[in-house]
Amino acid sequence: MKALSSFLLVFALSLPAWALEVPQLTNRVTDQVGILGSSQSQIEQMLKIHEAETDQQFALLIIPTLAGDSLEDFSMRVVEKWELGQAGKDNGLLLLVVHEDRKIRFEVGYGLEGDIPDAFAGRLIRTVMAPAF
Repeated sequence: MKALSSFLLVFALSLPAWALEVPQLTNRVTDQVGILGSSQSQIEQMLKIHEAETDQQFALLIIPTLAGDSLEDFSMRVVEKWELGQAGKDNGLLLLVVHEDRKIRFEVGYGLEGDIPDAFAGRLIRTVMAPAF
């Protein structure tokens, strides 16, 4: 029994090594699935203008699947690696779309929580975005 519990502990501790890798931030819009097509450049331009006018940094990441990873954990790893928002202001926002898993999540920096509360983000996902998929 002790050997089994030791094995399970080692196994559980090794799970993060198998976590889905966060892609490099190269653009404001990263579409690994190709569902945006020609609209990707338009969205990219809108986000660039928004950032120039407000200093808020928004990014969109579309991936095929989480491959068993947690939506919340992966979105946090993306935000941490990409360092969205300005230092000291935490005014970044990530929109994560997981195509095959049919999952959508906003990760909102603390500096934007007054502008984009969880209730609003959830309603936007349920009533506008999810039906479009």
